[in-house]
Amino acid sequence: MKKNLLLFFFIISYLSYGQDILMQNGTFTASSGILYDSGGEFSNYANNESFIITICPEEIGQRARLDFQQFDTQLNADILTVYDGNDVSAPSLGVYSGVYSPGSVIATFDNPTGCLTVQFISNDLVNAIGWAAEISSTTPCQDITAQLDSTFPVANPEGVIEVCVGDNINISGSGIFETNGSGANYTWDLGDGNIAYGQTVNVSYDMPGVYLVNLDIRDTNTDNIIQGCPNTNSINLVIRVSGEPDFSGTEAVDHVLCFGESTTLEGVVSPLTLVYNCPPPESEVTFLPDGNGAAYSTSINVTCFGDEQVLTDVSQIESICLNMEHSYIGDLDIEIVSPNGQVVRLHDQGGGSANFGIPWATGTVDGNSADTTPGVGFDYCFVPNGGFPTLVDGIEDDGSFPNGDDAATYLDYFVPAGNYSSVNPLDGLLGSPLNGNWTIRVVDNISADNGYMFSWELNFDPSLQLQDFDYVPSIVSQVWDLDATITEVNGNIITVTPDAAGEFCYTFRTLDAFGCEHTKTVCVNVAEEGATMLTYYEDSDDDGYGDTNSSITVSCNDNTGRPIGYVLNNLDCNDLDEDINPDATDDEGNNVDENCDGVDGYLLSITDIDVNDINIFPNPFKDHVTLNVPTILLGTELSINIYDLKGRLVYKNTKTSASNEITIGNLEVLERATYFLELYNEDLGFKVVKKLIRL
Repeated sequence: MKKNLLLFFFIISYLSYGQDILMQNGTFTASSGILYDSGGEFSNYANNESFIITICPEEIGQRARLDFQQFDTQLNADILTVYDGNDVSAPSLGVYSGVYSPGSVIATFDNPTGCLTVQFISNDLVNAIGWAAEISSTTPCQDITAQLDSTFPVANPEGVIEVCVGDNINISGSGIFETNGSGANYTWDLGDGNIAYGQTVNVSYDMPGVYLVNLDIRDTNTDNIIQGCPNTNSINLVIRVSGEPDFSGTEAVDHVLCFGESTTLEGVVSPLTLVYNCPPPESEVTFLPDGNGAAYSTSINVTCFGDEQVLTDVSQIESICLNMEHSYIGDLDIEIVSPNGQVVRLHDQGGGSANFGIPWATGTVDGNSADTTPGVGFDYCFVPNGGFPTLVDGIEDDGSFPNGDDAATYLDYFVPAGNYSSVNPLDGLLGSPLNGNWTIRVVDNISADNGYMFSWELNFDPSLQLQDFDYVPSIVSQVWDLDATITEVNGNIITVTPDAAGEFCYTFRTLDAFGCEHTKTVCVNVAEEGATMLTYYEDSDDDGYGDTNSSITVSCNDNTGRPIGYVLNNLDCNDLDEDINPDATDDEGNNVDENCDGVDGYLLSITDIDVNDINIFPNPFKDHVTLNVPTILLGTELSINIYDLKGRLVYKNTKTSASNEITIGNLEVLERATYFLELYNEDLGFKVVKKLIRL
């Protein structure tokens, strides 16, 4: 509905706080209210009108916005034009008449005034109800600074965390917000290609090395960037993860002994160099929905270089490559923003309906932008000083594209994959820091059509000097474990005299400066008393178990040692498959005896079952456990009791096993402590007790 409003036309520039404005000549500063045609809420506009009104935001840095909730003028006769600036010399954002509504119109980022100018001209024939447009303004991005609050383990005096492979690391961070951080999202880049969400995370690394961890924050202000405004700094938390050192040279002089003989073993260890492999920055998939003046951004955090390194020559950038699809490149402005805020325009809205990649679209102007089905992205690389065309200059015609999900196709212009020049020279990035958040910003200026930025990458000259984070943790302790058959110790050299036949193994144990313990085991084989020969069995699949049908004999007198690829035991039932051996899990019903016990599965009798045949997982647990029970108990009613360490019954239930697994849920009510689980059937005379730990 449109509303009558008394206006005072005694000045040409007005301040309007929350009031409604009728179409007229003048400039208004307003961030709320309704812009109506000259007829107000209830009346039509008049014939022969010619008005130009400018709406400017109330604060510097804001951008004016008009959301047309109603629009109806004489088609192709009574014309409304919106300009991106404070007068009609600014670029046009659209020309509208009839019931073709402008929708949402926002001053662009290229508009330094933040104002929108609306021109309306009507003829002398007929008029219509006009329009009603809600006035608002965008909120500029606030300054957000990410900070590291705490870690466990705590960092060393250099601010570096030092852990072992697999160790849990607790990291907590927060943001310093210029205005308000309520509802902000926190994402940790762990430096190994993985991410974690939340202000506090628990992480671990399964490979040794040096990793740089950063915290990315997005607030809830989507006026300028759809995903929210980001922080602009990097915390660069360094995490060193120690791994197994080099035990080359840790060997026995003789691996095969005759009964009663001695040999010496030497422990040799070299610390592992922890290498910082600068990870290639990876971007997220970014949906580019239909928008009018809306911006979308995707950032990568570069950490490979020294803190003082800056871009001194544009040739230090080999390429900026985007993999994307969109059904109307004339919608888009595409820019790259360096870590210190320098901006270069890569593409400047031209090109009309031409396509990036192969979009999911229903025509040259996609009439179904609500469908977010992704298309196929093409690679578009911007290369400095290459003499390549811009994206608009590279457009080709007569491209055939699928029409939505139909088998039909439509013809449209398109931009083929390849190398291109940016609209503005990439020299505009000179002086930018190499490290930090580099951002691709896409602004959708016109309604209809959507697309995807699947990924993008920033490729620097590989000859640039990388920051050196490599580190060597020292070995602080190295010793052989005690053993009764060790007869002499001389530093890292021990003399052993095994007192029986068979295999004797000795462990060399080291501790590094991070507190990480690693071991190397060396074994010697001793012949039976009075014998000179040992039999070894081939271990083709290297699972530690030998083939009884393939053996060789070795004399304990010739010092040849245990042959490579052979072991003393002959317990393997399939030496061509490493997953079949006495330690394997035997899945019942597949006609394969994986654990070499002569049957498929665990076909035990009740009297054969002991505590080791009942497996519980997860253990420790949080809210549930699953019991893995033998096949012999299928269909059996089992009583389940859980007791605390004082013997008090805290859980009681009865379940019938319909499969090899019984799940016990709702255990989150138990306190964090140690418990005992009793599983029994009195009629069968069967009972086992297992220990549980509640986290």
